[in-house]
Amino acid sequence: MRRSLVLGFAIACGNHAAPPSAPAQPLPADPVVDIGTMDAECDGLIAALTAYKACPNLEDDDRDALDAWIERAEWDLAAGKKVEIEANAQRQAAAACRKAARSVTAAHDRCKNGKRPKEGTIAP
Repeated sequence: MRRSLVLGFAIACGNHAAPPSAPAQPLPADPVVDIGTMDAECDGLIAALTAYKACPNLEDDDRDALDAWIERAEWDLAAGKKVEIEANAQRQAAAACRKAARSVTAAHDRCKNGKRPKEGTIAP
């Protein structure tokens, strides 16, 4: 009798699949970022690199690398002014310059807090 109850219960409960879950609400679109002109944003990148170079906690090698980055950015910006660049490409270049400028600004903020630790000196 006990076996028949257990068997009856197992058959009644069975292996029914769970009902599908309801779909989630769609994610909202990313907000539109107000990006300036290519010239303005890339000038901002050069200004951020120049400000970062002035950080007193930088090593000499870092300053040399920043000189090279500044020179390259100035060359690229000058080359961009000599040709006709379509509007979408200008927007993409402006967005890239803005993103790079924000990264350089973050590195500059970190630099203001002291010299970078020497390799192998960070405690485990």
